[in-house]
Amino acid sequence: MSAPEKNEPTEGTTATTATDQQTAESKNTENMIPKSRFDEVNEKRKALETRLAEMEKANKLAEEQRLIEKEDFKKLYEDTRGELESLRPKAAVAEESERTLRAVLDAQVADLPESVRDMVPDGTTSYKLEWLAKHKAKLLKPQPYDIGAGKQGGGAPDMVTLTPEELEVAKKFGMKPEDYAKHK
Repeated sequence: MSAPEKNEPTEGTTATTATDQQTAESKNTENMIPKSRFDEVNEKRKALETRLAEMEKANKLAEEQRLIEKEDFKKLYEDTRGELESLRPKAAVAEESERTLRAVLDAQVADLPESVRDMVPDGTTSYKLEWLAKHKAKLLKPQPYDIGAGKQGGGAPDMVTLTPEELEVAKKFGMKPEDYAKHK
């Protein structure tokens, strides 16, 4: 018998290939996580994060109480001052944003007719802007198209007076002033 060629599978290699496939499939199923298990683990994680945040807050309050009882006001003052310094840039940004929003609100209220400006509710600037975005179309009367209703016809056309420059232009184009006025 001759030695098997590399391209021809033998009984041993066929069994090995089937075993490899089963191993690959079992690895795929091992890596898959059921949705219920994922949700369970995710809920536990969220609960632990919430609990950690509460514990950190409680620790901070306990530390402050300990410092007050110990009368270590200097450390307490320095901690509070550090917090204040970190919040000042955020406060400046918030104030600038509020000024900008207030300017936008004032411009939008100015666009409203005088009779409906009192309908804008009281509240924060952002609340008023949201309210205006939802209700502005209802507050503004749509302007109807001028279809010439009520105009009387049949009379002599209104005379349009031309300026000296317009008379000169009409003359250059060889038009009568009346024709130029019609197309004006």
